[in-house]
Amino acid sequence: MKMHKICPRCGSKNVDWIIPQNWSQCVCKDCDYTGPIIEGNDELAEEIHESYIESLNEDDE
Repeated sequence: MKMHKICPRCGSKNVDWIIPQNWSQCVCKDCDYTGPIIEGNDELAEEIHESYIESLNEDDE
């Protein structure tokens, strides 16, 4: 399985380094998470995304 850099909050692959010289600090362009990212496959990204959506729905209640 192919590994991707993914956001640990929402599972998005839409992440970028804040400052390229500091590879440990990234920003997610989907949920505005800032911090270290994780590496995982599509399955892990989907699990994280589902959990993120559930937490958003719980916050709305």
